[in-house]
Amino acid sequence: MFGKYSRNSEWRDVMENYDKWLEDFGNRIRAERERQNLTRIALAELANTEQGYIVQIERGVRSPSLKTFTNLLSALGVSSDYLIFGMTEEVQDEKNTALAEFSALLKRGDAEDIRVLYQIAAHILKHKNQRDLNEFAADSEIDSSIIIKR
Repeated sequence: MFGKYSRNSEWRDVMENYDKWLEDFGNRIRAERERQNLTRIALAELANTEQGYIVQIERGVRSPSLKTFTNLLSALGVSSDYLIFGMTEEVQDEKNTALAEFSALLKRGDAEDIRVLYQIAAHILKHKNQRDLNEFAADSEIDSSIIIKR
């Protein structure tokens, strides 16, 4: 049940945005409980805990103890990656496919090509959540002379 997809950057995101993460975590538990047509009382019984504790977790007021967390995984039949990161197996499979395709592309380039692509990818990921993506084009972090040089 424990995740095979966990990465340091995903954990960093969790810790930097803990309050938002706790709310999202609770929402995922509630959504899965409702998807399975379970009441809070039924989930509490399956997870060997109290209904009030489930309410607090679903509302993002409290995080579960490790024991309750593992009991919730078992009771709901979901992976830790899903509850912690919102990562379903379908999403992870899609991500793995994209990584394999990108890796195959990188193997065709030399070291300089890979460094340039790394700079571009790092820049895109840095700015992907910003509303104004004009910064992407104007930002000078990517040395365009390296790209043009070829």
